[in-house]
Amino acid sequence: MSETVKRNNPLFWLIDPMRSTASQADPAYRYSWSQMAWMLPLAIGIAGLVVSAVGWATNPAQFYFSYLIGWAFCLSLTVGAYFFVIIQHLTKARWSVVVRRIPETLTWSFPLLAVLGIPILLGMHDLYHWTHHDLFDPTSEHYDPILADKEGYLNTPFFLARVAFYFIFWTFISFKLYTLSVRQDNDPDPSIPKLQRKYSAIGLGIGAVVTSFAAFDILMSLDPHWFSTIFGVYFFGGAFMSIMAVMILVSLVLRNNGMLKKEIKVDHFQDLGKFLFAFTVFWAYIAFSQYMLIWYGNLPEETIFFRHRLEHGWGTYSAILLLGHFVFPFIMLIGRWGKRWLPFLGFMAIWMLGMQWFDMFWLIKPVMEADHAALSLYDISAWFGLFGVFSAAFMYRLSRHALVPQRDPRLHKSLSFTNS
Repeated sequence: MSETVKRNNPLFWLIDPMRSTASQADPAYRYSWSQMAWMLPLAIGIAGLVVSAVGWATNPAQFYFSYLIGWAFCLSLTVGAYFFVIIQHLTKARWSVVVRRIPETLTWSFPLLAVLGIPILLGMHDLYHWTHHDLFDPTSEHYDPILADKEGYLNTPFFLARVAFYFIFWTFISFKLYTLSVRQDNDPDPSIPKLQRKYSAIGLGIGAVVTSFAAFDILMSLDPHWFSTIFGVYFFGGAFMSIMAVMILVSLVLRNNGMLKKEIKVDHFQDLGKFLFAFTVFWAYIAFSQYMLIWYGNLPEETIFFRHRLEHGWGTYSAILLLGHFVFPFIMLIGRWGKRWLPFLGFMAIWMLGMQWFDMFWLIKPVMEADHAALSLYDISAWFGLFGVFSAAFMYRLSRHALVPQRDPRLHKSLSFTNS
């Protein structure tokens, strides 16, 4: 079957959505780095996972919590990419077209994260207190009447069904948007932008609910007595901030290796820096709102969350999070210069990604060690392992097609974008 006939077949893009279009890309948008560059982060990732496996053999609970921290960090990047892409389509954004392929590619990490999440499911008994059946048995000395009232929601079969639905939905919307974008590289069908907006509209409304409940289930239910109705927004704020940092770093790496040097201009970086700054502030606003409402309510089952993070050494970690995730970046990024001086902006992007990981650590680790604040070697090795594999998959996919949506009808506006 000829290439033309195959491309005209409506099943072609369903059967082979990852088909390489790099050879058909405009030379200006072509991936020119080594096709094997992804093997370096993969090797680092495998090494990190091997080190973490030692922790699994010696201290399974430590391994599962460390692994969840790294996995939640990678999930937050992918969720941030998901929302960035659908918002650009819904708003018909022009400035972001030249950098949109980066988050589009990243959204294809949902299936990978589903596979990498298997160890978390295997370690549910260590991670999630509510999986202990004696808590729901009135005859047991460990009976917990509060959790017993939540048994209809907090039970393993329903939890697994919900998580499966979250990943199926995220993957479906990402699949549609990604394949339409790649298809547009070779087939400038005028109906494609309308389809992208259609799926983005579905993905925004339902995706917001899905993401909130995913945050409730995966992170908030680690402490099943605690609850916060805005926790999903808190998770979203950190995720959206993180994808700005990723886009800044990937764009800088591409430019430093001779790719998209003229296409991604300082003006684009300034807008990415604006978003990075804005969602640093947004994250802090939601974090403060959550703290203020819980402090004002003064309910023991709510305040215990912050008590665990203010005692036994965790207060120092909380101070680091406040200063590093808000105060320092607020001061550094508030000026225009900080968004246009690219080496500094790159440093701040790395810093904010580090603080996003630290935020996941701050959310998860005190559940395991509320009476002893400590950073384990396995917390670091699990992050290196998961992020290495995650980055390798991203780099491999990025090399398989044009680095920008080369036939997007708004590309010329993006190329001529200026930021006064």
